[in-house]
Amino acid sequence: MRIKEGQIFNLMDTNGRRNDVIHALQGYLTILEDIHNNKKMRWASIPDSFAQYEFYRQAIELSPEVFVKHDPYDKLREEIKKIPDFNEAVETLDLGWIQRNYMSHLKLVGQFDLGIEDRARHYTNNLVKLGFADDERDISPVGKLLLDPKKIKKDGLEKLLPVDGVNIVYLRQLLKLRLFDSDGERFYSPFNLAIFVLLKRTRLTENQFSELVQGLNPYSDFTNIEDYVVNYREGDIVSDIEIDIPEELKTQEKISETVFRKFYKNRKSKMAVDVYWEFYNRLWNYIHEEKNSEKLDEILAFYEENRAMLNKAFGRFDGQHPELLTLHTNEYLYTQFSLSKILDQIREYSDTTKRIFKATGIISFHNGFVELAYRELCSCIFDVEFIRGHIAGNLSKETHSGYRNYREYEGGLYSYYCEVVSLSEILKYTSKEIAQIEDHIRGEFPDTSMEEIPSILADKRKREFALFLEKSYPAERVKEILRLFADRSHDRQIKEMVSQEASVPTIYEYIVGIAWYYFSGKRIDLLGSYNLTLSADFEPLVHAGGGQGDIVIYEEDKVVMLEATLMNANSQKRGEWEPVLRHSINLKVEEETAKTGRQVTSFFIADRFDYNTINIWKAIAAVPLQSTVERDKFTDNVVIMPVRSEELCSLMDQHREYDGMIARVHELFEVDKVSFDINWRDKFMKKVIDDRAGGLC
Repeated sequence: MRIKEGQIFNLMDTNGRRNDVIHALQGYLTILEDIHNNKKMRWASIPDSFAQYEFYRQAIELSPEVFVKHDPYDKLREEIKKIPDFNEAVETLDLGWIQRNYMSHLKLVGQFDLGIEDRARHYTNNLVKLGFADDERDISPVGKLLLDPKKIKKDGLEKLLPVDGVNIVYLRQLLKLRLFDSDGERFYSPFNLAIFVLLKRTRLTENQFSELVQGLNPYSDFTNIEDYVVNYREGDIVSDIEIDIPEELKTQEKISETVFRKFYKNRKSKMAVDVYWEFYNRLWNYIHEEKNSEKLDEILAFYEENRAMLNKAFGRFDGQHPELLTLHTNEYLYTQFSLSKILDQIREYSDTTKRIFKATGIISFHNGFVELAYRELCSCIFDVEFIRGHIAGNLSKETHSGYRNYREYEGGLYSYYCEVVSLSEILKYTSKEIAQIEDHIRGEFPDTSMEEIPSILADKRKREFALFLEKSYPAERVKEILRLFADRSHDRQIKEMVSQEASVPTIYEYIVGIAWYYFSGKRIDLLGSYNLTLSADFEPLVHAGGGQGDIVIYEEDKVVMLEATLMNANSQKRGEWEPVLRHSINLKVEEETAKTGRQVTSFFIADRFDYNTINIWKAIAAVPLQSTVERDKFTDNVVIMPVRSEELCSLMDQHREYDGMIARVHELFEVDKVSFDINWRDKFMKKVIDDRAGGLC
């Protein structure tokens, strides 16, 4: 990604920014895959392609809780419906009709690019920034891996980290991420700096971290980066920035309201500028006209009433240079305002950067502080001197990299940035260096083999997760949250109570898992059972996909799969019937093929049910069913038991009945073992046809 001098980088375009960043990126990739592979559309706008319109349509359908308002789209749909033939062409994606007739509807065609197709380009540009797609919106090899993280092949170092496939994909991409100057020569790696910062400083505030990472760029001087990082204090990022003072403000006279409003702007709030103007007047009057305790009290009272707004606009006055405020009031205030604006922009853009960094699973953002998770392991994997050498540089002078120019690094679908490259390869560790790293790791884990370390770290993380649940999600709180899902008007409250990072359906899976954890008497390995990607702080980020059930719990004698859905009863048959059945069949066949002897039970968790669906669940237990993975394998007595959210709340208090309840479910689904001929249909049709043929003869 290239940026201009003075530009603050952002990893997500303003038009596409949202809290559930990782869910959004995963969803956008899924839609692109459908557009390219199923609908066979090339990435262009109408009249050349429906792709961008179709992308936007699917995006608002995928996240209705995010895209609550879409006025341009609604208005366009209303206009289209007035022209039946045009409407039919759009509904059926008949591009030929559009291309033959668009000249007769130029004004209408132009509306597609006003808040619809242009936004589709903005949203998908975020995939390009992270190397998941190219400029033509073709999905890159690493983007395809993110769609199916089960296919990821971890190297030796990656296997040591207790994170999942999605975490690994983001870790790799962020380590490869470089911000280039306009010439595509000098670069800055924000994630390498982040790792370096957290290796040099055990813990720092989110503001310090965001200013350090977000505030630098390819044009920065990295000569003394270690001293800069170690001694950094909040606000230092703007200490060396020189502000150009407009001529109209280079006066010791009080400026007019017109001049003031010309230079003091707030694009989000006109009222804020009114507060700035009032503050300026009160401050000027106190400094230059009536410097007494009464006026000072008035200023302080006004400041307290508007503290957050004024601190954001002008920063906190340090009082070190009172003569500046007295003699050069206008210049001092404008400088403070300009520097605060830069800081504000850094912090605004760093919000998305933080959310994307979270997806690596190795950086903890907790209670306003930032730390490196698994510090003892990460300090071995990421050699601090090596990382420092990769924070910034000049591409043409990197003799070891093998990339001659910017385009070879990130200029296309099969550039280095878009390739699937493992952690060891990205860090360019030799076999000798990997051996040294392993020696360091053994030093951190004495009397332990390398093969045992992943299990040790996983067990430690399980214990930490259990403590986290005890503190953050006691049983009664889980019940309270679970009951909120019955009404989608509670979505905002649910996100505030659990996580702003994840979609509400993802949060539902997360909470259902915790409820089941309590029902099991806290004995199951919930952390290892989730098909969710979590942050280092155990927050849900995104459903990991890959054709698996939502939660699959393995115990010595049984396997329990939980499928959780927020789809209403009317949508369940269309949206959940096939995947739930497919996952249940494949899991049972997998267990039977491996001859584990474990009993397999699926539970379908929802707030309410479609009766046809739950009756079908009961009926299918009587018939043989075919695996969708291994077509030559069949199974029978597939058990899928529906359980409502409210019923799950009650089960949480009945952990002594856990095993008994599952056994009783199987008794309920037991059917008379009659011989079932899986070829019944073929034989019937053959007999009908043969009989008919015989009659004709």
